[in-house]
Amino acid sequence: MNDEFDDVQPGRRSGAHRQEAAAKSNVGAIALVIVLALVAVLLVVAAINIITSSMRDPEADVAEPAPTTSAEATPSPTESEVSVVDASLKVDVLNASGVSGAASKFSKAVEKKGWEIGTVGNHSTDRTDSVVYYQDKSNAAQAQLVADSLGIETTEQSNEFSSDLSVVICSDIARRGPEPAAGAPSEGASNESGAEGGQAGLGG
Repeated sequence: MNDEFDDVQPGRRSGAHRQEAAAKSNVGAIALVIVLALVAVLLVVAAINIITSSMRDPEADVAEPAPTTSAEATPSPTESEVSVVDASLKVDVLNASGVSGAASKFSKAVEKKGWEIGTVGNHSTDRTDSVVYYQDKSNAAQAQLVADSLGIETTEQSNEFSSDLSVVICSDIARRGPEPAAGAPSEGASNESGAEGGQAGLGG
């Protein structure tokens, strides 16, 4: 006696529902593995961050306080505030005006103020305004002091001259002679520690 399973036609697949269940089971397993792998990666990253944070110096995150400015600091004097003659500086007085005797006249005024006189002579320049040159920036205030004592308006830094300060007399003040500007040092304002300079040979 034949039953229904004996009448299976040749070439017809049977039991296909079992293969589909197995395939679905494999997909679920793969998905589970992927999820577990992602969770493991996140746990490793979190552990690394915790270890790194524990090893960091806590003081490194503290901002350094901004430096405070001392209210008691004394500002350095400006050129206009310097009023003491530095007798150790040598001053050249040069006549570029064409007016005879101008260098000698101005050098005497410089020496009376207390500076040491260097060269007194003639100089060639295209300038028409008198100027006091200084070599070193530290002598800028003294150059301004010399300029004020002679009524000269301009001071400049230059390495053209060998002395600490060099006064170049031009046509703007040569004939009128030295006239101290307001606030210029008096004749007795020389530096007590400096030796009194003598005047070199007069020229110009």
